[in-house]
Amino acid sequence: MKNNDETILEILQGHKTSKWPSAKLVKIFISSSKEDFVNERRILLENIGPELHSVFEDHQIEVELVDMHYGSDERELYDPWIFKDHLQEIRNCHKISRGCFFLSLVGDKYGPLIVPEKFDKDIFLSLSNVAQDLGHNFELLERLYLKRNEEYVLSDIRDMNSEEWKTQSSEILNLIHACMERMADTSRKKVGQILHSIVEQQLDYALGLAPGTAYHVINVTREYESENSSEKYDFYKNKMQYSDEVRSYCQSQLRAFRSHIKNIIPEENRLCFHVPWKDGELDHSEPDHESYLNKFKNSVFHKIKAMISKSLEDDPELKSKKKIVEENFQENITHLTLCYDEIKTDFSHSELHDKIKQLIEDGNQRRHPPILIYGNQGSGKTSLIQTVYRSFEQWFSCRTLRIVRFIASTPRSSYSLELLRIICQQICIALKLPEGFLPKDASFDPLYTNNWFQTLLRTFEELNFVLGIFLDDLHLINPLDSDMMSTLSWLPISLPKNVHIVCTSGVPIDLMRLTQVQKDKLRQPECYIEMALAQSHVECVNKALDNLEKLYGKEAISRLASLITCSEYGLTEIEILEILMPTSDSEAIISIKDAKFNFSSLCSVKQKLAPLIREKIMSGKLLIEWKHVMIKELTKSRYLPNAETTKNIHGEMVTLFFSEFLEENSDDEASEGEPAPLLSEIKETPFQSTLHKDVTYRLRHVEEAWIHLLKSGDIIKLKNLCMCNYDFLLAALQTFSVSYLRCLLEHVRCYLLEREIELVYYSIRKSTDVLTRDTFQLGTQLISWLRPVTEKGGGLMSDLVTSAMAWCDGFTLPLVVPLNDWLQPPLPTQSKIMTTPDVRLIECTPNGQHVVVVVDTDPQLWHIMTNQLVHVFKGHADKVNCMAVTKQSQYLLTGSDDISIIVWDLKGLNLKLKISEHIAPVLCITSALNNSVIISGGEDSSIIISSLGTGRVVTKIDHHRGPVTAIKVTSHGDIMVSGSKDGKVCLWSLNNYSLLNTIMITSPVQMLDVSMDCIWLVACCKDNKVYIKTVATGTDVHTIILEHKAKVRSLCITQDSCRIVMGCSDKKVYIYDIHSAKLIKTLSGQTGEVSSVKVTDRDDFLLTAGGNRILFYPFRSTDHIKSFLKLKKKTHHHLTAHSGFISCLDISRDGQLSVTGASDNLLNVWQLNNQELVLTLNGHTGPVTAVSFAPSALFVASGSEDKTVKVWGLTLGTLVLTFSRHQTSITAVFVLMDSSRIISSDINDTIYIWHADNGTVLQSYSGPSECVKTTTNMKYAVATNGDTTLKIWSLVKDDERYTVTHSEEITCFVLTTDSQHIVTGSKDMSLKVWQVSGGKLSQVLIGHTDTVTCVAVAVSDKTHLVSGSCDNNLIVWDINTGADLHTLSAHLSFVSCCKMSGDGSIVISGSDDKSIIIWDTKQGLQLTSLQLHYPIVGVEPTSDFSRIAVLLKDTQYSPIICLHNTPAKYVKLPTYCAPDKDIIENPKPAPKRQMKRLLKKEVSLDTYTWQKKYAHLTSNLVIPSIDERFKRRFSVSASMEEISKIPQNDQKGMGSKQASLAQSQHFDQLEALWNKRSPPNRRKLHQSLSKQSSLAESQIYSSEEEHLDAGQS
Repeated sequence: MKNNDETILEILQGHKTSKWPSAKLVKIFISSSKEDFVNERRILLENIGPELHSVFEDHQIEVELVDMHYGSDERELYDPWIFKDHLQEIRNCHKISRGCFFLSLVGDKYGPLIVPEKFDKDIFLSLSNVAQDLGHNFELLERLYLKRNEEYVLSDIRDMNSEEWKTQSSEILNLIHACMERMADTSRKKVGQILHSIVEQQLDYALGLAPGTAYHVINVTREYESENSSEKYDFYKNKMQYSDEVRSYCQSQLRAFRSHIKNIIPEENRLCFHVPWKDGELDHSEPDHESYLNKFKNSVFHKIKAMISKSLEDDPELKSKKKIVEENFQENITHLTLCYDEIKTDFSHSELHDKIKQLIEDGNQRRHPPILIYGNQGSGKTSLIQTVYRSFEQWFSCRTLRIVRFIASTPRSSYSLELLRIICQQICIALKLPEGFLPKDASFDPLYTNNWFQTLLRTFEELNFVLGIFLDDLHLINPLDSDMMSTLSWLPISLPKNVHIVCTSGVPIDLMRLTQVQKDKLRQPECYIEMALAQSHVECVNKALDNLEKLYGKEAISRLASLITCSEYGLTEIEILEILMPTSDSEAIISIKDAKFNFSSLCSVKQKLAPLIREKIMSGKLLIEWKHVMIKELTKSRYLPNAETTKNIHGEMVTLFFSEFLEENSDDEASEGEPAPLLSEIKETPFQSTLHKDVTYRLRHVEEAWIHLLKSGDIIKLKNLCMCNYDFLLAALQTFSVSYLRCLLEHVRCYLLEREIELVYYSIRKSTDVLTRDTFQLGTQLISWLRPVTEKGGGLMSDLVTSAMAWCDGFTLPLVVPLNDWLQPPLPTQSKIMTTPDVRLIECTPNGQHVVVVVDTDPQLWHIMTNQLVHVFKGHADKVNCMAVTKQSQYLLTGSDDISIIVWDLKGLNLKLKISEHIAPVLCITSALNNSVIISGGEDSSIIISSLGTGRVVTKIDHHRGPVTAIKVTSHGDIMVSGSKDGKVCLWSLNNYSLLNTIMITSPVQMLDVSMDCIWLVACCKDNKVYIKTVATGTDVHTIILEHKAKVRSLCITQDSCRIVMGCSDKKVYIYDIHSAKLIKTLSGQTGEVSSVKVTDRDDFLLTAGGNRILFYPFRSTDHIKSFLKLKKKTHHHLTAHSGFISCLDISRDGQLSVTGASDNLLNVWQLNNQELVLTLNGHTGPVTAVSFAPSALFVASGSEDKTVKVWGLTLGTLVLTFSRHQTSITAVFVLMDSSRIISSDINDTIYIWHADNGTVLQSYSGPSECVKTTTNMKYAVATNGDTTLKIWSLVKDDERYTVTHSEEITCFVLTTDSQHIVTGSKDMSLKVWQVSGGKLSQVLIGHTDTVTCVAVAVSDKTHLVSGSCDNNLIVWDINTGADLHTLSAHLSFVSCCKMSGDGSIVISGSDDKSIIIWDTKQGLQLTSLQLHYPIVGVEPTSDFSRIAVLLKDTQYSPIICLHNTPAKYVKLPTYCAPDKDIIENPKPAPKRQMKRLLKKEVSLDTYTWQKKYAHLTSNLVIPSIDERFKRRFSVSASMEEISKIPQNDQKGMGSKQASLAQSQHFDQLEALWNKRSPPNRRKLHQSLSKQSSLAESQIYSSEEEHLDAGQS
């Protein structure tokens, strides 16, 4: 028997196996009488169902209990067609459910009975004959049952009222019972089954579905105990409408039924309860009844739970332990299940089938094109693909790999990037390629993925393997902006041998998103097949829907059909019921006539809809969707007539998926008609957003839910809950991949222009490479990119970064986290280009998603991201000169040469008001006084204020003596500013329309603007000069005289009141600083004169219009040039950030400070703990080339190209000494361990050892000077020039000198802390260990395959060292034996630097691939990494790596990062060595220091909340396997009062070790208190998402076997 892995591999290769995955669903049909077991059914639905769902949530199993009596009316009890539907539902439950599928509740009442929907001809005639013999009236049966073929079928009784049918059905049953005893034995048996109760018939039906079903059925029998048995009998007897004979029959049949249950259902599946009798009702106030209900609840819950658990144990689901394999397996199952579904049209013997076979066989041994099949809707494309897929394997004698995808049926098959990514991974898994499931350099970037796909196809040329890829409905793939050239450009036009691609399309080749080359090639007859045109099935579908509407009402069918239509990939039955079934009143009747559904009505409608819908398995869920795209399009046009209706349906789905996420307090909701506040602006704590802390994102949120937020038009919720929400981004990345996350963001960007979404998208895009290989870097990457753009006082980006920090803070494994900023905001220079007709004027709508364009007479409304024309406003008779958009009421105001003003409604897209008060063309227009009035100016020199509501003139101002060309209202809304060709700018009070001030300008005013802070007035005049004046006084501040001769055509002031934007006739945009009037930037790219410039709210975007283009630029002042300077508070020093590239770096031995030197001649000293700049040391006149801290950390020495070495005191930040003996640029500076001597060297190979206090030269040498160091005991100096030699000379004895050599240039060396050895690395690919004293060779280390670039040793570990090389690897060596213990391979470019921790347990490496990696030297595994996006030159860590300063290539920033949860022990480095001491003993590692939080305590998540939110998205081994001593100690929940009660020892007078121990004990007490108070861990870690293939597979806590698997992969 095959194991799970073999079966999964077989399925991934395209085969159908005997063991086939089913939906992860437990669906249990509850069978009982309606009036009986009311309380029990309520317990089942309200308690047992949810509890079971919670228990099996970890297995991703959905539990649904189906109670057909819930919300049903009495008529449904006696409807035989509904009863038939219920039987079919039992069959469905049996088909899909695990463990248990049927639960029957049997009490003391037998019934009701139900008439059959039809009789066999023989039975009906036999009944008729017996009835005539007995003298009974058979007329009722003859009237109701009509003969059809060989059966008598019940006629339509829906027009009959409920009581009438109930009476008639009783008469029929009485007649059947009366005739039954006189009928023949065979007939009597069949008729007897008709007289079984509904419950008994349902149980018999369930047991007869398949052998062994009794073991999946539960029966609950409840017997009332009464001293007077006749009382109970009479109670139920009186409730029956049947004859006395039938009532007696029912009582006897009840006894037989109970006996039958005992015989057929296993004892362990039978539950029997004896309950005291009390008037036939259960009374909660009765202790015995309440006790029974509790027993019922517990017994049934545990029984169902045990049955499901046994099913999972006996028949475990097919599941891979590897995340990549499991993801591919689940995707493949969806498509294979659809492929192996029933074929509507069999093409196996058709000409099309034979033609495809011939084409494939002919092209198998040579290069050939793919096959493209075109067919219209209903032509049978899908059936053809299914047929060819099944036949493909039989056409070849060798092994085959078949991959099928039904485009747009799953999220992964909806986007080109994801489609290619998942196909590539499936090929890798199916072929078991030696490089593993993911190449080492993998990146889910479109270009890389395309190349990867092409490379994989070429591998089949050398394999005895045939690949067949089948893609159905290729035209349905989602087009995204980032897709290369066109959406389908990845489709090869020439395939290697053994590779075949068969595609279908519902649109002709000319309409497909192919390149022209592809179209020309694929149009050839050998690869393009056109199917015969099929007749439309629209009429059939409409007819089916018409029939359903007649049966159930149009409103009900419309509601259900609309939900299915609006779903992207389908909805589960539970999701549909949550929307359509009211649950507030469990006893209320739910009528389908009111467009509300219950279990019974949905079951019936669903079965009537069977020809139009299908159920598909996706990610373990059973989803309901339309069978064909054509049906979806038809129902959309039929039931969703307008955009508003569609938005409402999507809004309902948003409520369904995000109900637990949204604020429950309705008082906080935005009032109608006003934009909702940003959810992030609701102030509670710095970390809290609108989400509950214990709410987690699931797969359905990532697959389906987000798109309903987009389509509902709720942009705020979309950003807050999804696209700018860290939890959602993490869920999308961990459950899918970074390529899918990119596709989601790009999909949203196709419809929305939002700065926050742009920031997140470009952050993810720039981090694609690293997130492909290490998904745990999401938080650190978002922090790195987005922290520079966070705003004071909160905001979406601030919340996102804080959430990422909280995740990092709660992560329990080692994690590299950036503490300061070094990356510029990720936004591009230009976000969007719109192509429109020649533009004269533009205005952006308030929501920022549309732009109003004026070309000539008719304003046009365009959607920005889709570049589509939405509406043309027709009403003006002549050219439009001006327009404005009101902010709140969403009106468009336009003024024209036809002397009229029109108010347009932007919501309804209609004309609201037309005003014709001017007597000459209208030149300028705006709104004022909270959009209550319109202010316009015209060529008639007048300013007219009109009511926006009525159009009546409020007042008219005739003051100007020339045409009024510009009107603006200040942001405060109380002052109007007007400009005219008479050379005047007038300020008017809007309270009484009085003149406040007149500002004279020497030239006619053509345009003007007023800054948001109401300080600046900017006017452009006819003389082409731009005048900057103050609004209050009109004082001249600056006059901008353009150096170029281009005319200014448009002008505006940014909302930060700092910049002026001018569009000119030379097709360029000029941006000036408003304070200095200096040109900041010039933008080009327009195709014509820049006729209009506008900025959106908060300067998010600048819009420039010219020619036939509108360009959109991210335009916040901090979007492209960001200062990362974090200054020390309360300092008297002048602090300046570096403006030149940093060239050198050092950190103090106590790990508190770092110093950087740069080409700008400055040194900056930084506090490592808070990343503040504490000192700027300015004194060099040339670039700084070398820096070195004194071991005592009291001063720092720096060398420069100015030929000097300077000593800087760190206490006062002053220059102590300048050493000027060098004649050329300084190459190296090093402070000896006594902190009193300095050794320095220059380009001329002159080396001085001199006194730091006075600059007295103590010794001088001539020798190598490129790199100079001294031993810790200060007895020897070591230097090299990068040639083949390294010099060692004694600082104590003049005649003691040694030279050590390599065969090629020495590239690096390091001295051991004990001053005994020196290790050199060389271009000869070897390392050599030399004795310092004597210069003798101790060891040769050979293992690298390229130049050794760096080497590192530990302080306390004398036996190991680490080296890095140009072969991209590091090697951990045993210094005594020369053995290479571990090869550390993960970098994609040469290793530039490495350092070991003080205890030697971990090492950090930096590389030219722009990443740093932390390694475990004991096990040779990667712990964590960080992509810095700049090549790494050097790293300087503290001894336990709690802080790491990084030197980057060609940048003025130095990142400070921390290794969160560092496993290294703190080793205190010696800060002084007496000159006479021979060797400094290595200090022993101290206990691990208490880690600081990354966030403030009130912002951090406690351990329980972190695990509840994120455990299911993290490797299933991450949390449980952490050593207890590494766990974070969160004492957030312990109140200060409780903490204060914990006794603490007085630490006064304690030594540092005693104090540290006392503090540690105190934290242990706090942790114990927290653990005591923590809520129980109710939710286990999810097992659904297996370990990550990259980082998580190499965690140090993984099992040995998994390490082996990871190494092989």
